[in-house]
Amino acid sequence: MEELFLPGIGLIILIGIAYLTGRLADRAHERALKRDEALLPHQILNSGDAIPENTTLHTTKMVTGKVVIAEDRFRNLLARLRIFVGGRLAAHEAAVIRAKREAILRLRINAKGASHIIGLRFQSAEISRGMIEMIASGTALYTDHRPTGGKPAALPDDGVNISHRNLLTEFASASMAFLLICWGIYTASGFATEWAASSISVQDEMAIWSQIEPELIEEHREDYERSLPERYLVDLINSIPKEALGPAKDYDFDVLIIPDDSPNAAALPGGLILVHTGMLDLVDSENELLSILGHEIGHYNGRDHLEGLGREVVGVALSAMMFQTDAVLTAWVAGWPKLLADRDHSRSQELDADNWSLKILMAKYGHVGEASRTFEKLAELQGDHSVLDYLSTHPHPRDRVERLDDMAREQGLPIGEPVELQTAFEDFLVRVGEIPASALENRHQYNLTNTGS
Repeated sequence: MEELFLPGIGLIILIGIAYLTGRLADRAHERALKRDEALLPHQILNSGDAIPENTTLHTTKMVTGKVVIAEDRFRNLLARLRIFVGGRLAAHEAAVIRAKREAILRLRINAKGASHIIGLRFQSAEISRGMIEMIASGTALYTDHRPTGGKPAALPDDGVNISHRNLLTEFASASMAFLLICWGIYTASGFATEWAASSISVQDEMAIWSQIEPELIEEHREDYERSLPERYLVDLINSIPKEALGPAKDYDFDVLIIPDDSPNAAALPGGLILVHTGMLDLVDSENELLSILGHEIGHYNGRDHLEGLGREVVGVALSAMMFQTDAVLTAWVAGWPKLLADRDHSRSQELDADNWSLKILMAKYGHVGEASRTFEKLAELQGDHSVLDYLSTHPHPRDRVERLDDMAREQGLPIGEPVELQTAFEDFLVRVGEIPASALENRHQYNLTNTGS
């Protein structure tokens, strides 16, 4: 049942959102229909083609009323479920009735001044899934019997079948409203995802993720299956005192080195940490490297890896609900609400993870020397602040350097001498019997990126 928990929460949230937004749109349309129908004069509608007797006909006109109505996703889902079990598609019927009323309303507006409308016909079509087109047509008769009642002067002019609103203006307003709605939905669902992530134990996380990535989790790699650099990284994590790991002590960590020049690392569910070769090339000391690994361990303590995965699922599901068949649009729309809603949340997570890296460095070395050195290098590579930094989910490296230095100073943490990374790696190779101790007479022969296995 564990593997159904998070997707189930996401599905319930999306169905609830579709229901609420659909009901709001239905009620708004119903109110508009009642308001405009009350303004219509009394006209006689007839599906027959005969001109009524005892009237003097002045002129006739062909009139139409056209409307396209989109069903909300809740009605769409309900209709698809009803197909399996049979019965009336009541949810679909309601949308068809509203479309018919709107089409008649527009037809009668186009026939203002006519006493009769004869030959009334309806045509309907499904333009796309969940989009209904309804067309009402007839012949308006202008006779000596003037229609009475209503307030026809308050009705719009002829031509209601065509929107006179600028398409770019309509696109801009609709897009802004849609993004704001998505942002609100995504933020609200984020709270549910956060609660769910904090409720899942490490054991449940392993059980769930082993179903998704069985090769990485269920069949956890043995030491001999890892490369020498990977064995060193796992050994470095295992050398951290357990009490310093916090809740992450329950993980059986593994490290996978990815051949990628970008300086990056990531925490995946199940205790699997990815480290790019670009990051290994960037660091010069074991302290720097453990600061990066400690930062990723901090994400496990904050359950950030599960929250991020859950938010990603919600974002993609939300956009897929809106644009099922357009993969490009789905990916683009999913990114924006996630970016807007996650910005401050992710930055907070990053800073909390940085604090964990300080704790782990203190537990391992008794000081926090080189804790911010990697971010100093990243700041040099990234350059000065820019407008795009405002949208980034990670603080600028310079800001992180300042924050780490401030935290170390506020906590009174000492700064000590770092351990050279190449030296530490070669000492590890001797300790595990991969090279003889005599090989250390000529240091710097081995490093993490040129030693394969």
